[in-house]
Amino acid sequence: MTISYDVIEDAFLSKITEFELLKIPEGGRTTLLDGYLKRAASGFRKNCKYDLTAVDDVTREFTPDFLEEDADELVEILSEGMIVQWLKPYIYKQELLENALNTRDFTTYSPAELSKQVRTTYEKAQRDYVQMVREYSYNHGALTELH
Repeated sequence: MTISYDVIEDAFLSKITEFELLKIPEGGRTTLLDGYLKRAASGFRKNCKYDLTAVDDVTREFTPDFLEEDADELVEILSEGMIVQWLKPYIYKQELLENALNTRDFTTYSPAELSKQVRTTYEKAQRDYVQMVREYSYNHGALTELH
């Protein structure tokens, strides 16, 4: 069985509340989400027992012969990796960095505090993703045989 990009991207979209994504025209949104997905897959590629480089970008699907019982777990891990990729630009957002570096006001409502909270959220999402990849590795047999 193959896994469609749309299935993974729908799982990602169900985990976040980013209404600005819905305002992007469908072609641009698809390109953006595909980029998140490819970066998430590249981070998981070494640990996955399937070859995640086997893709068909025309039909927008991963083409290895996935076992049906593995598909849900793979979708969950890849969609979690997409969250990490989605959050990353917020950490390096120019306005947040400028405000954090230029302000002396470190109240709970300050831009510096917002920057700190975004970083904390990103780090938690990254830890969750890494933990899911580790658990996948341990649950799926001999580590020396994984890609």
